[in-house]
Formats: sequence, C-alpha cells, structure tokens
Amino acid sequence: MDLKRWILAGLAAFAVVFVLDFIAHGRLLMGLYEQTVSVWRPQTEAHGMMGLMMLGQVLFGLLFAFIYAKGYESGKSGLGQGLRFGALIGVFVAVPYVSVWYVVLPIPWALALGWVASALVDCLVAGAVVGVIYKN
Repeated sequence: MDLKRWILAGLAAFAVVFVLDFIAHGRLLMGLYEQTVSVWRPQTEAHGMMGLMMLGQVLFGLLFAFIYAKGYESGKSGLGQGLRFGALIGVFVAVPYVSVWYVVLPIPWALALGWVASALVDCLVAGAVVGVIYKN
C-alpha cells in the first residue's frame, strides 16, 4: 500500500466528515438537539471534549481509506468505486448504529433519520474523495 496516498486519503476523508458533520449537527439538526437538551452533555463540557471527537473522526477517515485501499480495483472509475464504497459503508455504519441509539435514547424519529442521512452523505462524499485520490 502507498503510505502517502493512504494518509492523504484518510485525512481527506476526515476533513469531509468534520465539515459535513459540523453543518449537519451544528446547524441543520440543532433544533432537534435543543428539543432534547436533557439527553446531551452541556455545550461547554462537549466543547472541552472536541479533541477526542476529532481523534475519533481522524481514526474513521484513516480506517475508511485503509479499507477502501484494500478493495479497490485498478483500471475502474475511482469516483464510481468510491461512491459505491461510501454507500455500502454508510448503510453498514448508520442504519444499525442509529437503530440502536433510537431505542436507547429518548430522541425524536426526525433526529434519528437526520443521523442516518448525515452519515450516508458523509460516507458518500468521503468515498467519492477517496476514490478520486486512489484512481489510477
């Protein structure tokens, strides 16, 4: 595996997820979070833990790119393979994960659907970016 390309792809996937999650959770879904404020950490406490969240997203990006690098087919469209990979990983991660959290947490159905949509968009865009980086 090309270490430089893997790190570049992993950091690019992290950047995609970080920016899109900020838009989704920090803006689009904020009203739903405010309706369930008793479920979440206070914002000051959550902001103090931002480094840990970013570390988790960096690990996601690197693992996302690593798994992609182990399965992509040279000679085929990087964008197409990336989108397919992103869709599969998005469904694999989002649907079971959000289903469990919807049962465990007292959150509205709209928030759970927002989480699924956000994760799918994250993974589709990250997949497209990683696919383009890995194209031959």
